[in-house]
Amino acid sequence: MGIVIRQSLKASIVTYLGTAIGTFNVIFLYNQFLNQEEVGLIAGALVSIPLIFASFTQLGIPQLAVRFFPHFDDPENGHNGFFTFLLISPLFGLSLFTLGYIGLRETFHSIYADTSPLLPRYFYYIIPLTASFLYMAILEAYARVHLRIVVPAIIRELLLRISNSVLILGFGLGYLNLDQLVLGITLSYVFAVIGLLIYIKQLKRFYTRFDFSFLRKPVFNEMLQYGGWVILAGASFTLIQHVEKIMLPAYAGGLGTTAVFDINSRMGLMIAIPRNVIAAISTPILAQAWKRDDHAQIADIYKKSSANLLLVGCFLFLGIWCNLDFIYQIIPNHEVYEAGKWVVLMVGISKVIDMGTGLNSEILINSKYYRYDLVFYLILAIGIVVGNLIFIPLYSYNGAALASLIALGGYNAIKYFFLWKKMGMQPFDIKTLGIIVCSILIGYIVLAIPVMGDNWFVNVGLRSAGITVLFFLACWAFNLSPDIRQLIENKLKK
Repeated sequence: MGIVIRQSLKASIVTYLGTAIGTFNVIFLYNQFLNQEEVGLIAGALVSIPLIFASFTQLGIPQLAVRFFPHFDDPENGHNGFFTFLLISPLFGLSLFTLGYIGLRETFHSIYADTSPLLPRYFYYIIPLTASFLYMAILEAYARVHLRIVVPAIIRELLLRISNSVLILGFGLGYLNLDQLVLGITLSYVFAVIGLLIYIKQLKRFYTRFDFSFLRKPVFNEMLQYGGWVILAGASFTLIQHVEKIMLPAYAGGLGTTAVFDINSRMGLMIAIPRNVIAAISTPILAQAWKRDDHAQIADIYKKSSANLLLVGCFLFLGIWCNLDFIYQIIPNHEVYEAGKWVVLMVGISKVIDMGTGLNSEILINSKYYRYDLVFYLILAIGIVVGNLIFIPLYSYNGAALASLIALGGYNAIKYFFLWKKMGMQPFDIKTLGIIVCSILIGYIVLAIPVMGDNWFVNVGLRSAGITVLFFLACWAFNLSPDIRQLIENKLKK
């Protein structure tokens, strides 16, 4: 267990550092040296389009690697050809994709040529980028089953982002033109794959044995069934995360509107970070509770996660929304992105809704109804795509945010009523209403604070302090969250 803890701690540190570097790159470096369309290309389309394609072409292989590796784990016999299988099997999906993608070149051009001419210009770069994302996911999964996650995280989170920083600086200082910049970014992902292969070689887990006898064994049928579900789940998840960045370039404003949406949605997405932490901690507990059939504990976690996450979500949302005008001031070319402030509002509210409905997915996927979670996820993906088709032509990037808000609201409503009907669980009580009312009142109070001159730190600090103090008092006076109140009391006693 020690190696798991050490690797997880180190990987977490690396991930947070990488997130900080990535945020700095997109918000500051990109906007300092790239125009709006180039930001939409580099930060949006050239990442999102290959990621979506890779989620289909990988055929669920990374998840299969994690799920079924114990069936092949035999270092003496080269893991019975499992590594070779992981390397070769995705070539089928990648070949089909490449043929189909090249065959639809004219369609691609007809969709993007008028509104986003930079995309057809770099049409063929999508292929090596898709292949790189595909094999990075597979090689990282293979390293993970050997309990090695730090070096892959360093390659993905640090080296790639630092290389992007260097390339953007080279472009900004005139050493690179746009074609060379795109080529350099593409090659950086290719080198990342090579780096992962070298690392696996150093681990002495680079086996080249061919042994596909398992294709005749029962485990292969199980792999096929599992892989089918995983392809749908993985593709839906990736589509939900990136669909706006492949649809916005096809409409008026093109890559420029993609850049506005990308920058503003990143601020809204920051609200959801605590949910991921709570989910990671709670999922093993929920799994054990389901194993014991302890519905009381599951219902308790459901209710507490809803109240705590709603409170934290509202706090973070107000921290961003009430300071948004000042946040824009430190972003290069901020006058371009200020027009997208409603994206922050709608994406932020959608994340608050997602947090306020608690750990519904985590409860569902650990229950006997786990397949329904994929069904609901497919509904969400379809809802977002249809919503974008309706609202982007009407409201551009604001339409994309509105589609996401409506789809996520409906998605969580479906899960809420499903859990209520099938399991008799629902997370809301009078405290839920209290959190919402207090948050609205605190927002009105803080937004009424007058601007104190041009001092950025004073204005942001005053509003942030006001939000913190008022939430502290509300938690204390109305006991909005017993867990958070207990935490406050413990801190005050020290």
